[in-house]
This record gives sequence, C-alpha cells and structure tokens, in this order.
Amino acid sequence: MASQQSHSPITLITGASGGIGGALAMMLAASGHRLVLSGLESEGLERLASEIAAAGGEVATIAGDVRDRDLPKACIDLAISRFNRLDNLVSGAGASRPVPMVDMDDDEWEKLVDINLSSVFRIAKAAARQMIAQGDGGAIVHISSIAHANGGANLAYGSAKGGVATLTYGMAQQLGPHGIRVNAVAPGIIDTPMVRGGFAQQFNALVEGAAVRTPLGRLGRPEDVAAVIAFLLSPGAAFVTGALIPITGGIEILQPISAIAKGT
Repeated sequence: MASQQSHSPITLITGASGGIGGALAMMLAASGHRLVLSGLESEGLERLASEIAAAGGEVATIAGDVRDRDLPKACIDLAISRFNRLDNLVSGAGASRPVPMVDMDDDEWEKLVDINLSSVFRIAKAAARQMIAQGDGGAIVHISSIAHANGGANLAYGSAKGGVATLTYGMAQQLGPHGIRVNAVAPGIIDTPMVRGGFAQQFNALVEGAAVRTPLGRLGRPEDVAAVIAFLLSPGAAFVTGALIPITGGIEILQPISAIAKGT
C-alpha cells in the first residue's frame, strides 16, 4: 500500500466557510495540502480561497447545502477533476441554536439531525468509496462536540453529535482494513461565528463563565481545534484511529470537592 503522504495531500473540508473550517483550511494550505472547500455561503468560500491562492496554495471550492443529496458526489467529482484523487476528509459542516426541547418542533429536529449527522454519513461514505478505489488509504476526521456528552443548548444538535461519535467508531472498524483512519474531535466552547450568533446577548457572560469553569481560563480559538485536526491528518497520527479527542480547555473536568466547598 502506497504512503498517503508521498505527495501533496488532497483534502476535502465541509463547513469550510465557518470559523473552524476556515482556520483549518489556512493551516493545511500553509503545510502543503491542496484543498477542496465546501460551504453554504459562496461569498465566504471565495474570500477564503482567494486568500489561500494569494499565499500560493491550490484550492477549489463548491458551495452548497449539506442536506442536498447530490452534494457528496459533486465534492468528490471536483476533487478528482481538479486533483485526480482524494486523501483526506474533514466533515465540519454544522448548525445549531439554543432552544429548549419543549419549544423545538419536529421540522427543526429533523433539519439539525440531517445537517449534523446524516450529512456526515453521506459525505464520509462518498469519500471512503473513493479512497478504497484508490487503494492508498486515507484519513477522515469528523467534528463532533462536547455537547455529545451533555446534550448542549440544543438536544437535536447534541444528539446528532453523539451520533457522530458512534459513526466514528464504526467507520474506524470498517475502514481500517483499507488503511483509512477515522477519528473525531469534540470541541468545547470555541469563539466562532456560530457561538457568537447563538449567544449574542450572553457572549460576555460566556467568556466570564469559561474563565471560571475552564482550567485554562478562556474560550477556545478556531486554531486550537484546527491544530489537532491537522495532527490527525498527518503521518504523526499514523497509528491513531477510532479516537474522539476533546478540545475543551478541560471544561468537562469536575472540580475537586475542596474547590466546590469553597465556592470557587
């Protein structure tokens, strides 16, 4: 089996017009990846692509809604027509909004599960088929969320992200014999447009709360998540598969009883 990294890797990123996806695209381009970027907003994609191209990177873009059943094939076809192969996939498209369960209607539940879970399955299936056909292995990284463990501010989102974790484990089992590694990251509170938009009125309180609840004392940055994903795509992670890596600043760690007793 040929080495995946014997050439400049071709990496497809969905949700590339978002905060984490954009930071990852810039980081990977700087390290030599040639990119296929997919996102909902063509304007944001084109700005990102122009910045990457200006720095000497190679990039192709395709705008579309991940709920479109034809988008996965279109993304793979673009990778093949532009770069002749596909080595990596990062499924980063996602959406949410804070809403209590009792106020959520069925249509919103189905929409968010489709965006955050079903579309991940569809793009991963298309990418895996291409990687298997090439016979050179590959790497897939899904972006889950710490909400997979606590439900988050939207139960459709949290449930879907839990499904992404399960999908990761199953894919790692099934695709490992083909030399394809499958991992996921679970970001905590990251300073992205989605978080700022969802908590516009409470953002300052969110920052203050993170300083108290998080051992590292701050919100995460998109680059914090991008760096871990870049590692998972690299030869340095050649023996890592089926992992779900929290990128949270430690917010999920329970405080010791002594600190709770002091009210700190």
